[in-house]
Amino acid sequence: MNVAALDVGYRLGLDRKIPIGAAVLTARLQGPTIHFSLDSYILRPSDPADALLAWLDQRLTTDGATITGYRMKDAIALLDRLPGAEWSPALRALAGCGQQYLLDLSATVGDGPLTLQEACVHSQVLCAPGDPDRRFADWVRSDVGEIEQDAQVDAIATFRLVIRRLAKVNPVGHSIATAISGHFAEWLGEADYAATRLHVADLLSAAD
Repeated sequence: MNVAALDVGYRLGLDRKIPIGAAVLTARLQGPTIHFSLDSYILRPSDPADALLAWLDQRLTTDGATITGYRMKDAIALLDRLPGAEWSPALRALAGCGQQYLLDLSATVGDGPLTLQEACVHSQVLCAPGDPDRRFADWVRSDVGEIEQDAQVDAIATFRLVIRRLAKVNPVGHSIATAISGHFAEWLGEADYAATRLHVADLLSAAD
């Protein structure tokens, strides 16, 4: 999963990020096949803020699922600012209090943590540019198409990082990553999203 944020304090030099949406890339094992789906939801300024948590509640609370993300503690801190957060099953799951397993990715250089964008640059994985000025201007106009695409691009980027991490854990993880990668590449090539097309182009350029 990936949470889309709006940095309302960017121009003032303040850290005032608010969550405005999320994207979830789901992989389900059905027999010998892995089925992928990509879903996203972006709040508009006129939408009730708790609608985002309700949307996440429906997607992150499957018993036995594994929820993965990059620096999920940051995502939890953002989502915890929303009304109704104290009652949200999704937030409880993200905090490790539900029936779901968690795989929380993170990376550091020296003593400092890397953002998702920095980790993707280091791993040569496509991610959204995340221009705060453009995002703020788009959101106040309720023009959320680019924001939604960015969230989807970053959800796919996170999944690519997950596969790389699995491949390096141990031989079993490597086997799992290899099996997933083939199905994932096939889905990317067939899915009709701007975000998937961008990742296909990124993978092809890396192969050249």
